[in-house]
Amino acid sequence: MELFNIAENAENRLSEAEVFTRRFGTFAKSDYETLLFTIFLDSLHAPARDYDISIALGITESKVRNLRIRSQLLYPKELKWQDELAIAIQHGNYDSYSKQITVTIEDPSVQNLIKNIIEKNFGTVGQSLNVKHLVLPVDSFLLIAAYAEQDPEKTLKELNNIVQEQSESISIIEKSTLKARFLQKIRDIPQFLATALTIYDIGRPIIESILQKIQ
Repeated sequence: MELFNIAENAENRLSEAEVFTRRFGTFAKSDYETLLFTIFLDSLHAPARDYDISIALGITESKVRNLRIRSQLLYPKELKWQDELAIAIQHGNYDSYSKQITVTIEDPSVQNLIKNIIEKNFGTVGQSLNVKHLVLPVDSFLLIAAYAEQDPEKTLKELNNIVQEQSESISIIEKSTLKARFLQKIRDIPQFLATALTIYDIGRPIIESILQKIQ
């Protein structure tokens, strides 16, 4: 596993951690592990799976996940959850009968962020026995993508307009009923998604991945 800019990343994180101050004596072994793990993550060329990191560092996958969470808490960085979700959908499993997609989210901080968006705004999240898996209907991914936009309410309104144009019913997407499976009334879901692409910007990669997955 190749690492990049280790010295620069170490300098930045050591400064942020303020290790070489009066805090030096208060740093526990777990604090040093989290700091070094954070520098390791910073130096990766691309996001890595828990398994690959565990092999590279000689630790268990569960410890990798714990360190990921602790790293994000102590040394927070912007989570590009939209990109990670889009990639997860590409590699996910689509059930054409239930119209659900099972995705694998390696980073627990990203997974928790996505779960929070869903639970806070429009419902609950299904999970399999694998803690890395999220199981969601296609409808929910469209709504998650809307909350990636700078003006989610505007995007939801435009999404509702498309539903009205292509739906077999006259139901309306409202904030209080976002848990509804509104795609069940859509005659041609791929066509619907292709039209929906026009209203997304930041969340567009998510919709593109869904469209590619179900076609």
